[in-house]
Amino acid sequence: MNLKSIGLCLAMALLACAPVTGQQTSDTPADPPPGWWQIPKTSSRIKLGGYVKLDIIHDFNPINSPDFFDVSKIPTDGSEGESTHLHAKETRLFVDVRTPFKNSEIRTYVEGDFYGTSGAFRLRHAFVEINNTWLAGQWWSNFMDESIIPATLDFEKPAAYAFVRHAMLRWKHTLSPDSYLAVAIEEPSTNAQAPSAAGKFESPLPDLTARYRVTKKWGHVQLSAFAAQLRYRYTAGGTDNISLFGGNLSGQFNMFTADKLIYQVVYGPGIGRYRGGLSATPDASDNLQATSDYGLTLGYQHQWNEKWTSLVL
Repeated sequence: MNLKSIGLCLAMALLACAPVTGQQTSDTPADPPPGWWQIPKTSSRIKLGGYVKLDIIHDFNPINSPDFFDVSKIPTDGSEGESTHLHAKETRLFVDVRTPFKNSEIRTYVEGDFYGTSGAFRLRHAFVEINNTWLAGQWWSNFMDESIIPATLDFEKPAAYAFVRHAMLRWKHTLSPDSYLAVAIEEPSTNAQAPSAAGKFESPLPDLTARYRVTKKWGHVQLSAFAAQLRYRYTAGGTDNISLFGGNLSGQFNMFTADKLIYQVVYGPGIGRYRGGLSATPDASDNLQATSDYGLTLGYQHQWNEKWTSLVL
């Protein structure tokens, strides 16, 4: 986490803690909910939290990802071996600040873990959200469905699942008590395979994402999409420009008393951009082309009691 990131986090925290004269819902804030503290001489409340986690991992076959199971890191050269690894990098800390604003509130949230280089603190989320409408900062991509992230024991999620955090500017509009539309511009990615000719990748525009979501007693359904551009500029002159697109249909069905059926289907030319893979590769003529791909995630979570659940994916 560099000094610029630290400065951004402090700036957002100061924004949320600053008095909002004439815009509070009450001059005398009510007692904060359990777990929250009132910040003296302000209308803001703050919550500090997180957890400590120790992972003990034993690989019966070699893998080039010792901290979590990343299928893209499985060697295909037939090598053999075993390894045991202990770490506490998933240990997580967060700060959540809420400030009354008109009929709603301003939320400032910062969260990190220790998956940075050599166990350094790494920024996961950092954003300011105003009235549940405008969000600026880093959060789950507007393209993915963060409410059905599979509760796997391993830190890495299923390879087919759209799973990414992006810096973004997002606008969210409530259409009805149980539906909304959200549109965002997000940080682009140049994770692609370059042609053999020398050059460099460029991102001329931010990604554009949109989602429509309906939530009912039986669960929810979400339809989202993204559009992006990727450019490869040849050192000798000229460029390859390609367009990337993708769609995501996801949701959850509430079953019986507390069980859940989750699903997600993603497809599109360049969908790897949101699954930790390559969005483009050279074709037979060594020209850059979008890589079409699809992924299906289906899982059932059973609630055995208040403390124990199981998930089959």
